[in-house]
Amino acid sequence: MFSNYRRIISALAIATIIASGCSKSSSPSSPPTTTTPTPPSITFKGPNTNSSDTYAQMVKSMAASFTGLTSLYSPYFATNPKQNGSTWTWTVTEPPSLTATFTATKQSDGSFVWKLVLNGKSSSDSTTYNNWTALQGTSSADGKNGDWKVYQTNTTILAGEFIWSTDNAGKLTGTLRSYSETGTLSGSIAIINNSDGSGEIDEYDGNALVFKAVWTSSGSGTWWSYNNGTQTGTGTWT
Repeated sequence: MFSNYRRIISALAIATIIASGCSKSSSPSSPPTTTTPTPPSITFKGPNTNSSDTYAQMVKSMAASFTGLTSLYSPYFATNPKQNGSTWTWTVTEPPSLTATFTATKQSDGSFVWKLVLNGKSSSDSTTYNNWTALQGTSSADGKNGDWKVYQTNTTILAGEFIWSTDNAGKLTGTLRSYSETGTLSGSIAIINNSDGSGEIDEYDGNALVFKAVWTSSGSGTWWSYNNGTQTGTGTWT
């Protein structure tokens, strides 16, 4: 268990790894006429417990990792954007020829459409990109709902995606998925944060549940593991 978790995190980090070699520079820009958009920032929480139980600590770690998913691409936003109407453009470069262009386009309802395009040759692994869309995403005006989709190198095949939503009761849900080289679902993890502090995490290998954990508002919890639909273990923490 948790192998899917590590694989899915890696899939979502593809574009970030690419960004790490890019310099924090951009083309000159005019002063924005409206507030410059920033990527949404969502906070997920694990159980409120100091238990040393291995599974309690693993669940807390997974929840913390979900928090960072919406800000994976913050390196791109360290530069000053150019604004053209309702679209903001950030440009970072990696010598000698790689250019990463990130755009945010404001919609009529205040939401944003995000897109990352790579063009040129990477000096780190010699991969050449021809205006390849590495990432696309959306976020609501308040940032409480949205999605990131990352694609496999130089293709339109999904590598991973992260979807988050918040309902009227304040329940925050995040779903993280990874895909095989052919674009079929290979694994997923879902996390729920209820407004009272209780929550749940479910991990799937393909469509098969392999791990589940739930916790109360006080932080106590129960976990279960599965293999081919058969429960193989369970336990609790306080």
